[in-house]
Amino acid sequence: MPKATLSKRIKTWTLRDIHHDDRVLLRIDANVPMRGGRISSHGLHRLRANVAEIERLRIRGARIVLIAHLGEPNGKKMKALSLAPIARAFTRILKTTVRFVPHLPGEDAIRVIERMAPGAIVLLENLRFSAGEATNDSAFAKQIAMCGDVFVNNAFGVCHRKHASIVAVTKYLPSFAGELVVREVHALSILPKKPFVLVIGGGKIGTKIPLIERFGKKADEILIGGGASLTMLAASMGKLLVQAPRFTQPTDVKEARHIAEKFGKKIYLPCDLVLSTNAIPDIGPETVKCFVRAIKMAKMIIWNGPLGITERKDGFSGTLAIARAIAKNTKAISIVGGGETVECLEEFGLTNSFTHVSTGGGAMLAYLGGEALPGLEVFE
Repeated sequence: MPKATLSKRIKTWTLRDIHHDDRVLLRIDANVPMRGGRISSHGLHRLRANVAEIERLRIRGARIVLIAHLGEPNGKKMKALSLAPIARAFTRILKTTVRFVPHLPGEDAIRVIERMAPGAIVLLENLRFSAGEATNDSAFAKQIAMCGDVFVNNAFGVCHRKHASIVAVTKYLPSFAGELVVREVHALSILPKKPFVLVIGGGKIGTKIPLIERFGKKADEILIGGGASLTMLAASMGKLLVQAPRFTQPTDVKEARHIAEKFGKKIYLPCDLVLSTNAIPDIGPETVKCFVRAIKMAKMIIWNGPLGITERKDGFSGTLAIARAIAKNTKAISIVGGGETVECLEEFGLTNSFTHVSTGGGAMLAYLGGEALPGLEVFE
């Protein structure tokens, strides 16, 4: 579906479709990083992105039933992946009680929902504890639909998944795109302005190829760092890098060689690297200078993926330098996405310095890469 058409269609929805005491099923993206049972700063950012939609629904007097997933339990109940901590986090964020209901959608959950007062909020248990979620199962979707009168999808980060709580549920309830999804689509539909710089980092180059293919002709410069650049370097040198076996497998190098042949003149790879005994953790200072020069001149920047192994002390300097350079270029439209990248911005305190920080990693790549997103197509 053309982006402009989709953007126009979902823009027409208003909250007038929600009435007092309606049970609103609000699909959110609560798949956040957890460390020792605690939610990371990036995770809290993702949860806070839902506040505007929740408050709008509360003003309408709706009974809000939050549904979400966490991790990959593969249809099995796992205490470590329960959404109980998410409910506690929302209680703190919203400054109102968000009751955790330890049931999947079904009769037990319905009994709790029926006793809710207007404006009250509950969070049901991890949807992926049911195998029917990931298989887009109609029977499970019907169980989900029984818990609400209206379905609102506010989980852009999962819109590239054909899951029951994203796709099949829309067959059984009036369904709309939430404020967050609308905002994401509008931001990611902005036409590139010249000079346009694409910054690619992260792990394997394979996940970034659709994005590079999509914007390769429009981009003036494509800056590649992280593991993706090691694959590109291996392709250009015609040999594997001993210190980077994960990123220089033959199949990955073949894909990288195709990209290099197609957009070679626009691609900038590291001219120096930080080396350690068993890894290549970061881009070097000369590479940072080269990348920063391009970023200073840009009028639009799209960035996905850190430029190094940011969890290491010797692996975050390049990413920090690039983040600061983009933040300083206040004349440019800057769009950033990807869990690790956004988490770095949170730690650097630079989130508010970007035009748009996407809540979707894979969904952002898919959308910008021109792929059809099942969670958006259902609203056509």
